[in-house]
Amino acid sequence: MATQNEEKDLIGSILSDDEIKLMPALYKRKKILTLKSKEFNPEQYSMQNDIPTSNASIISTGQVSQQKQRIFFHTQTSIEIQSQLSSVLIQTGEQEFNSSGEHFLSFNSLEKLQLKQKAKKHLTMQPSEQQHSQFQFKSDQSIDGKLQLSQMDLEQICGNQLINRKLQNALDSNDRYQKKLIFYQVEKICLKAAKDMFGNYTVQKIFDVADYDQKFKLYSLLICHFLELSQNQYACRVISKIIEFVKDFPELMESFFKTIYPLIKQLLNDINGNYVLLSCFEILDKQTLLFIIPYIEEGIINLSKQTYGCRLIQKVLELYPLEITQPILDILISFAYQLCYQEFGNYIIQFLLKSGPQKEKIILCQIIKDNFEQLSINKFGSNTVEKYIDLMGPSQIIKNLCKKQTDQFVFYNLSIHPFGNYVIKKVLISRDPSVHYLKQLFKQHPDLIQQIKNSEFGQRVGLIFDTV
Repeated sequence: MATQNEEKDLIGSILSDDEIKLMPALYKRKKILTLKSKEFNPEQYSMQNDIPTSNASIISTGQVSQQKQRIFFHTQTSIEIQSQLSSVLIQTGEQEFNSSGEHFLSFNSLEKLQLKQKAKKHLTMQPSEQQHSQFQFKSDQSIDGKLQLSQMDLEQICGNQLINRKLQNALDSNDRYQKKLIFYQVEKICLKAAKDMFGNYTVQKIFDVADYDQKFKLYSLLICHFLELSQNQYACRVISKIIEFVKDFPELMESFFKTIYPLIKQLLNDINGNYVLLSCFEILDKQTLLFIIPYIEEGIINLSKQTYGCRLIQKVLELYPLEITQPILDILISFAYQLCYQEFGNYIIQFLLKSGPQKEKIILCQIIKDNFEQLSINKFGSNTVEKYIDLMGPSQIIKNLCKKQTDQFVFYNLSIHPFGNYVIKKVLISRDPSVHYLKQLFKQHPDLIQQIKNSEFGQRVGLIFDTV
C-alpha cells in the first residue's frame, strides 16, 4: 500500500496535509449546496470559505503553487457540481415533461368528454318554443340507419320545406311505424297540407308509397273539396295523384266522374283546373273522357291562350281520330293567323305543322309564307317561321328574303332585328341548295355584310355566314 509521501508524489504535491484532511468535510458540504445554476458562484464560495493552508506547503511549493492548487481545486469542484447540476436539471426536465404530458393527456381526455357531452346535448335538447319556425328544424338524425322523427317535425308540415324533405325521406324508408306517424298527422290536416307550397309534396308522396286503405282514406277526405283543390296551384298536383290512384279501381272511377262532371266548365276556365283535365287525358282511358271534348270545343279560344289550355288542345288532337277532332281543327284554322302571334297559341300552330292533317298543314304553310316578314319580327311569330323552315325548308322564302322592302333587302332588315336574326340563322344552317342564291347576293353587297357583322343582333349571323 502506498505511503502518504508516495500519494503526494503521485498527485504532484498539489494538496497539502491539511487540505487532504479537509476533503471529506468538503464532499459533505457539496451535497448540501443548492444546485440551481443561478445561485451557484464558485468564486463567491471560495471567498467566503477560504481553505487554510500550512506554512510547509507554502514554503515547499511557493505562492505560485498555492494559486495553482486553489485553481485546480475550485475548477474540479465547479466541474463536479455542474455535472451534478446538469443531471439534476435533466431529471427535473423529464419529470416536468412527463407531468406536462400527463396534464396534456388529461386535458385532451377532458376536452373529448366535454365535446361528447356537447354533442349529446345537441342531439337531445329541444328548441325553445319562442324560436322562429324557420330555425326549428333539426338536422336529420339517424339511429341504426333509421331516420328519427320528432313530434315537432310532424307539426310543421305546412310552410317548412326542410321538414317536408325529411318526411319524404322517411316515407321512402321501410319503417312502417314512422310512415304511420306521418300518415296520421297528414290525415288531420290533409286539406291544408295539400294546398301548402311544401306540404303538397308530402301528400303526393303518401299516394306513391301508402297502402290501399291509407290512400282510400285520404282520397275520401280530399274528394269532397275537389273544385277547391283543383283551382289551387299546389293542390292541383295532389289531384293528379288522386287520378293515378282511382284509375285502377272501377268503383272509385265512377264516383270520381260523378264528382268531376258538373265542374267541367269551371275547370276549363281556370288555369290550374286545365292542369287537372290535362292529367285526366294523360292518365285515364281516352274513351271515358269523350264527354269532355264538346266542352273543349266550346271554349277553345280561351284555352289556346293559357299555359295548360294549349297543352290540353294538343293532347286531344294527339289522342283522338280526325272524325272526333275535326270541329276543333276547323276552329283553330279559322284564327290560325292570330294564334301565330300568341304566347301559347304559337305552340298549337307548331304542333299542327309537325303532326296535323295534310289539309291543315297546307293552309298553315300558306299563311306563314304570305306573312313571312311580319311573323319573323314578332317574338312568338318567329317561332312558327323557324318550325316552318325546319319542316319545309327555306326554298319557298328565299325569294322573299332577296326582295327589297323600304329601299333595303329583307334579309338585311331581319339580320339586324332582335327576333328576325334567328330566322336568318335558321335559313343559313339549313344547308338547303336554295341558300346558294342568297350567298351570291351577299357577295354582291359586301358592305351590307360588314354592317350586319357590326350590328348588335347581326354578329352571329355574320359568323355563321363565314362558315357556310
